[in-house]
Amino acid sequence: MKAVITSEEFYTQGGCNACQPFTMATYDLTFEDGTITSLEELDMASLMMALAQKNQWRQSYVEDDFDDILIYQKGDRKIAVKETPRKITFQTQQEKKTFDKKNCDLTALFAQVNEISIGLFNLEKTEFEVKPLEK
Repeated sequence: MKAVITSEEFYTQGGCNACQPFTMATYDLTFEDGTITSLEELDMASLMMALAQKNQWRQSYVEDDFDDILIYQKGDRKIAVKETPRKITFQTQQEKKTFDKKNCDLTALFAQVNEISIGLFNLEKTEFEVKPLEK
């Protein structure tokens, strides 16, 4: 499967007279069938959410002692996703994989996304293409 990531960068105000304008980027993911979804960020959690939703995985949340855990479910398969400020963990009954939450190297990020999507979600490999920022 192919997916193209496009982004737009724009300046925005903080909402008050004392706030300085700042740059903000938005990201969209377009699949080869023309389906477009917005990404919250260009990171593992957002990319996996888009791929899971595209492939009809349902989402729910459960509470652990101190954390909310995102559960992806399709049929009888469940994958728990737990995030800390710096790490993200994907876990099934048989396997657990932890990664840095943010990865500035897009090649490494896409490899990790494919590792999770193929290994845990049983999805096909996604070939990501990033289009340059538009202003």
